[in-house]
Amino acid sequence: MDNLQATRVSVSEVVQPRSNQRSTSKYVLFALFGFMTLFVLWNNERFFLNPQASEWAHYNPIRWQLLPHGLGGTLALALGALQFSTSLRRRYLHIHRLSGKLYIASAFIVAPVAIWMAFINSPWFLIPFTIIQASTWMLFTLFAYLCIRRGDIRSHRQWMMRSYAVVLIFLEGRVLMAIPALGRRGMDAIVLVNWGCLAVTLVVVECIIRWREIVPSAQTNKSLDASGGSVFLN
Repeated sequence: MDNLQATRVSVSEVVQPRSNQRSTSKYVLFALFGFMTLFVLWNNERFFLNPQASEWAHYNPIRWQLLPHGLGGTLALALGALQFSTSLRRRYLHIHRLSGKLYIASAFIVAPVAIWMAFINSPWFLIPFTIIQASTWMLFTLFAYLCIRRGDIRSHRQWMMRSYAVVLIFLEGRVLMAIPALGRRGMDAIVLVNWGCLAVTLVVVECIIRWREIVPSAQTNKSLDASGGSVFLN
């Protein structure tokens, strides 16, 4: 019995610092995403406020689709981030659930509209990327919804991470294309950056999800070894 209590205390001492470290990393990561969003709004999207902007010559054929696409995408970026707030989930579960439902609705509006716009206004070689990105986003979001419906919170969180990572490709690609060396290469760079962001993002998010399995904490291993390889002893 004493061994059991000692083991539980030892593990709790490990879990608490790791929880604090994860919270700090989360805040830093979402602060970075916030700066990226502000940069993209200023660098890529401010033409929306100027009806005379030269960019409208390109976007005019899809001007009506831009409204649901832009509003839904902005909503998905904001509400998706809220889904990872532990304090919001614990204190205001009803808000967490509502924002999740709105995020799902946004995904299933924005993604089909993106494909629609691609067929109208994108070069043929960018259409497959748009279809794959949009379909992947809807698929991951659907899996997250199905998991929470059956009460599998751990899997739900993991699929939400994958879903939101696909959304962030919108920001990543535009930030990278603002680099002069890439921007000068035009459409070739856009194709490379889009596919590269998709591939790297999916790999990185999977590594984050599986990080504790890939690189277990030395302190955790030491505590588990002391307990005979199990957190809870019979």
